[in-house]
Amino acid sequence: MSKEERAEVKAYYDALTEHIKSMRQKRKISQLKLSNILGHNSTSFIARIELRQNNANYNLAHLVILAQEWGMDIKELLPSLKV
Repeated sequence: MSKEERAEVKAYYDALTEHIKSMRQKRKISQLKLSNILGHNSTSFIARIELRQNNANYNLAHLVILAQEWGMDIKELLPSLKV
């Protein structure tokens, strides 16, 4: 993967993280509650993702769980891809 491609992937993960963070905040869901929904016991899991630390990202399983929990199509969790 080229440097440009890596930058594009990072930018998409950044956009995904911000989009899910915004949805979490609009629903007034704490980091701890979201972490619990995803099967974790502390806020550090979500905090690492939201702060983009150590390459922490949401994965496909997380998106499936959130889509089910929030009663939406998984596509609604994905930011638009700018090509």
